Amino acid sequence: MTTVLIVDDEPNVRQGVRMMIPWDELELEVIGEGEDGDDGFAKMMSLRPDIVIADVKMPGMTGIQMIGSAVKNGFNGKCLILSGYSDFTYAKEAMYLGVKQFILKPVDEDELIKALKSVRDEIISERKDRLAMNRINRYMNEQLTHALLIGDEEVISKSDLSAYDQGTFDVAVISFSDDMSYEDRTAFSDIVKKRFEGGGTDIVTAGLSGASVIIFKGWNRSRIVEMLKKFSREHEDKIFITLGKTVTSAGRIKESYFEADQLLNDRFRYKHYGVLTGDMLRDSDPKTEEISDIIEKICAYIEINDTEKISSAVEDLRLALCSGDRNAEKIKVTCMTAVMDIKSRLVKSIGDKKTEQFINDEFISRISEMNSLFDIITAIDSTLTELSDTHFGKTTKSTMERVVQYIRANYSSELRLEMLAGIFGYNSAYLGKVFHRYTGENFNNYLDSIRIAEAKRLLAKNEYKVYEVAEMVGYTNINYFHNKFKKYVGVSPLSYKRSCSGGIADDTDTDEE
Repeated sequence: MTTVLIVDDEPNVRQGVRMMIPWDELELEVIGEGEDGDDGFAKMMSLRPDIVIADVKMPGMTGIQMIGSAVKNGFNGKCLILSGYSDFTYAKEAMYLGVKQFILKPVDEDELIKALKSVRDEIISERKDRLAMNRINRYMNEQLTHALLIGDEEVISKSDLSAYDQGTFDVAVISFSDDMSYEDRTAFSDIVKKRFEGGGTDIVTAGLSGASVIIFKGWNRSRIVEMLKKFSREHEDKIFITLGKTVTSAGRIKESYFEADQLLNDRFRYKHYGVLTGDMLRDSDPKTEEISDIIEKICAYIEINDTEKISSAVEDLRLALCSGDRNAEKIKVTCMTAVMDIKSRLVKSIGDKKTEQFINDEFISRISEMNSLFDIITAIDSTLTELSDTHFGKTTKSTMERVVQYIRANYSSELRLEMLAGIFGYNSAYLGKVFHRYTGENFNNYLDSIRIAEAKRLLAKNEYKVYEVAEMVGYTNINYFHNKFKKYVGVSPLSYKRSCSGGIADDTDTDEE
């Protein structure tokens, strides 16, 4: 719709103009009236009408002075002047200011309609020309921007690089979630343009996914990151943003884009960052701890119900997964395997049915469907913490009681005093002294006594070979087990087994007497 402002100091004239013109039919809209030259100038600058119909002689500024002041202040609409015969002395100055027509008073309806149609058609034609030129300029700019991003020297050499003469350049890539439709991506690209276009940026669409690529020209790096993070928080479920390094010449823009594009490969591992930069990865402290060791710690912290350490160890798992070169699918498999390993280790302590309440097929399936490592780690932490609280919840037991309970539940695993000290937050020497004072035995003797007691029970059942019993109670070396058993029981494991079975033992089961 083309807009019109009527300026005349006579209310009857303004009213008459409003009444005589079929505005809707002409696709015109009157958006205001000015009561004199000063009021008209204010409304021209605030309302920015496409057409101004103004009287020449008015109190304060004349119509010509009003138009002249508006033009000096950037007004570029079309103007029609209503005048009497004696006002034609203003014609030369009015034409200089771009006034399209003079219309004599009293105003003739047909003449004014004809003038309005003419001006309206001129405005529509100019709009079409501007639109076509904007499209051409946008296309040329996008072609140059694409060339700078990929380093196309042929296009760059033929282009005007005046907008890239100096300053710094930072390239950001805004990628969309996989489940967004083509229509949604297109619509969101428009949101990106509205938010970032202008003010020293160029924006194009790149890649098969339709990602939006922004070149920030001469921006402060901290301001870029802050702005992108805010945008990411507003649309966190839909986008992931990467930011390449700062470069100082147009010819190196491709380097910043390449880094930002490569960082997209880390979306699964770092989606929760919102905005990922190469500096964040270079400054990170990769975890070199073995995943199997982390799992062992997690199980220990679950059993002693130390939820803070559970969360810390699960975070260690995330960092360990980030430090490798695993893709999203391998990370998911590793996480599912880790969870199943934790479950199997806890079965001995709390039973298969109880672990199934928390770690079941549904939970494993949820992991496989999650689209970020952070989401997986959050789910694992929450599940394991709840499991620990439910089955190993804090009691009034002393720390030493909990240490003993842990040893009795895990005697078949490799246990060392140093490891227990780490789990329970003690210096190993101090823990050894407190443990001896509490149990009356040193740690190794206490552990051996528990293992040998369990070995006697298993041997008496006459269902396992001696080496199998040794492994089941935590001894990996059969000779070491033999010596320990004989020390505590006075006879060899095989002799004890035979005595419990009335002298009958498996013929293939051999042992030193």
